[in-house]
Amino acid sequence: ETVALLPDHPPVTFTWRGVRRRVKRADGPERVFGEWWKRDAELAAVRDYFQVEDENGERYWVYRAGDGEDAATGSHKWFMHGIFG
Repeated sequence: ETVALLPDHPPVTFTWRGVRRRVKRADGPERVFGEWWKRDAELAAVRDYFQVEDENGERYWVYRAGDGEDAATGSHKWFMHGIFG
């Protein structure tokens, strides 16, 4: 579960492993999408990546599937991509 202002803002809060985390700092979005010149479907596979830090100083790499506006670009659901040690 994630709370964010769409389309380009990072999450304000997110829940990961059952713990609600409040974002203190964020960088992004960095938009990634497929090789549109190969297949039209690749253009619709958009991901917006954010590096976020919570109130405890833990850092995460999260992304939203889609551009935050057009439903054809993805589900607009949020995913955990990784954590920084």
